[in-house]
This record gives sequence, structure tokens and C-alpha cells, in this order.
Amino acid sequence: MKNHLITVLALGIFTAGFLILSSFKEVRQRTPLTFSDNVLRQEAFKILESKCNACHRKKNPFMLFNQKNMSKRAPRIYRMVFLERRMPKGNEVKLTQEEYNKLEQWLFTQEIF
Repeated sequence: MKNHLITVLALGIFTAGFLILSSFKEVRQRTPLTFSDNVLRQEAFKILESKCNACHRKKNPFMLFNQKNMSKRAPRIYRMVFLERRMPKGNEVKLTQEEYNKLEQWLFTQEIF
């Protein structure tokens, strides 16, 4: 019984991982890059600074974004904004569809997939 439970659990984890990885490919194909990488990085930073940092300053000051750490935090940004849809939190800050698109395009230049 215990071995069966472990097998089922491992199969579930493997399946979930496969589904997540396959969803990256689908999203990547539907968002072609339209900006140069440098311009795209600046646009992404403007979004992180004006929308994300505005809330993080008050509620999570250890997760502020800057030019040096934004690339390192790209995988977490993608997970929280696009996969889990946990950010932006609450009703105070909203991203426009254009901001979502620019942020997503920048994330795909980060080779996190």
C-alpha cells in the first residue's frame, strides 16, 4: 500500500512538472519579441519600478526590483505573475494588457525556460 502511494505521488509530481514545462512553450510561441533587448529591459524595469515596487516598498521591502537584480528574479516574476497569477496583489495596482505583454516579452529574453 505504501509503495503504491509513493508511486502514485511520484507520477503526479512528474505529470504536473511536464504540464508546467509544456505550458512555457505555448506561451513563448504566442509572444514574439518586437523590441530590442535593451529597450525591452528598460520597459520591463519601468513596469517593475512603477507597479511592483510601489506595493513591495510597503509590504515586502526585501523584494524590491532594481536594474541589478531583475534578471536574477525573472523566474520568480514569471511564476508569480503569469503562472500562479498571485501578483499584482489586491486592487491597488493593476497591469494593463500592454504592460503584461512587455513584461512577458522581456521574461522570454532571460532564457529562464
